[in-house]
Amino acid sequence: MWHREEPTDESVCGSIAERALHLHALNFALWHHEDAVRRPGVGDHEVARRKRCIDDLNARRNAAIEDIDLTLLDRTDLNQSAPLYTETPATIVDRLSVLALRILHTHRTEQPSARCAVLEEQYDDLFGGLEELLTRIQAGEIRFKLYRQFKSVPQRSYCDLFESAIPDPSIGRGPPPLRPI
Repeated sequence: MWHREEPTDESVCGSIAERALHLHALNFALWHHEDAVRRPGVGDHEVARRKRCIDDLNARRNAAIEDIDLTLLDRTDLNQSAPLYTETPATIVDRLSVLALRILHTHRTEQPSARCAVLEEQYDDLFGGLEELLTRIQAGEIRFKLYRQFKSVPQRSYCDLFESAIPDPSIGRGPPPLRPI
């Protein structure tokens, strides 16, 4: 089914497992749109069309991640005095989803063995980390909070750097320095 139609947002309500499956469907669609624009000979019109689809799917993916975290927060009695853990359960679920897709597509290559072993080890480590995170949250040892992405395609601003025909002398100087910790 996923190869034939884009995931919809109509049945996002329900269990956390259903929400995670919806997130995985969005990642599946993203993977295939991104794969399609990398094919040799794809025309500019098709790349632009797919890029708009990718932007829309990414916005929906971010909303799905937030939805999972919000649902967990609504269903969990957090210890507000516990230390804050800044990676959320849903961001780990998202990373697991992408890894699962990478493993699936690596298995389809001619010689997947060495690469798949590394990817599967990463998946197992990440899954174990998610289990430990959820256990520690439930035990009141740590807490998390919702981090809004505020990514919405219609609200994007454009970078003048790439719109201007005049070269910018600051290009090549590198990014501004990081704040000291």
